[in-house]
Amino acid sequence: MGALRTGLYKTAAVNSVVKLFKKVDLLKTVYFNFHYFPFKVAVRMPFFIYKRSELYLMKGKIIIDAPVKTGMVKLGPHGLGTQDLLYSRTMWQVAGTLVVKGKTNIGRGCKISVGKEAVLTLGKDFQITGNSEIICQKEITFGNDCLLSWDILMMDTDFHQIVNEGGEIINAPMPISIGNHVWIGCRNTILKGVTIADNNVVSANSTVTRSIDESNCVIGGHGKTVGVIKRGVGWRH
Repeated sequence: MGALRTGLYKTAAVNSVVKLFKKVDLLKTVYFNFHYFPFKVAVRMPFFIYKRSELYLMKGKIIIDAPVKTGMVKLGPHGLGTQDLLYSRTMWQVAGTLVVKGKTNIGRGCKISVGKEAVLTLGKDFQITGNSEIICQKEITFGNDCLLSWDILMMDTDFHQIVNEGGEIINAPMPISIGNHVWIGCRNTILKGVTIADNNVVSANSTVTRSIDESNCVIGGHGKTVGVIKRGVGWRH
């Protein structure tokens, strides 16, 4: 029985590896890891690059602030039931610094853009379902155990400058800080200068332009109306 059980385990493991290789772009995975990391890290293949992921810009650096594990960061896996798998693509456009602090899942159709002088930090157990965009031109930081839904836009810049009568820029990029265990619902927009405290839920279809310092809340609204909808709540995966 022991030999049979061992054989079944080995067969299951082989089948799992075969299924994974059907989803992962092996050439891009090898290229990505050896491009960003020294040999002893790259051979561990900490990043898996899934098919239909486009590596448009591969500059800057990646810092892994955690024990290195094979496949700890997944870029482009399918995880959204309503997604068009034929045309949906994941985009990597990184010129600055990406810091990952543990297991990370960036779903199919997401767009990650990090400017030359910018720093994007992803806490451990970070997950985006798919079709969301993170545009970082200064600094965006996520705590641990954050979950992002689909069709989210998060950016710390307006890109175009607005000036006052004296010619001074009045809309400079400002950091975004998301606490631990924050769930951001679908079709949300999170703009520059926003801080969201720990253990919060951002309700669907909100436009968050101001910070929320309270924890254990559902928050939502648009612009100046953003605020706490319900207090004393938590959430689970």
